Amino acid sequence: MGLIGWANERIKILNIWDIGCIKWSCIFFGIIIGAYIADFTKQYLWLFIALAILLAIKPLYKMFKK
Repeated sequence: MGLIGWANERIKILNIWDIGCIKWSCIFFGIIIGAYIADFTKQYLWLFIALAILLAIKPLYKMFKK
């Protein structure tokens, strides 16, 4: 089984809330990247980093759990 097959198998166990958390985590990651462009988001950088990490923990745990 290759990487794509493994990922497809693991993704099937995620529910709608996990996918939502992944999407929000990606949004916050994009905000972090955007913080280096806009001065407004630089003041909230650590908040966005914390939110991205917190929202990514549960789906990643479910995905890598055996």
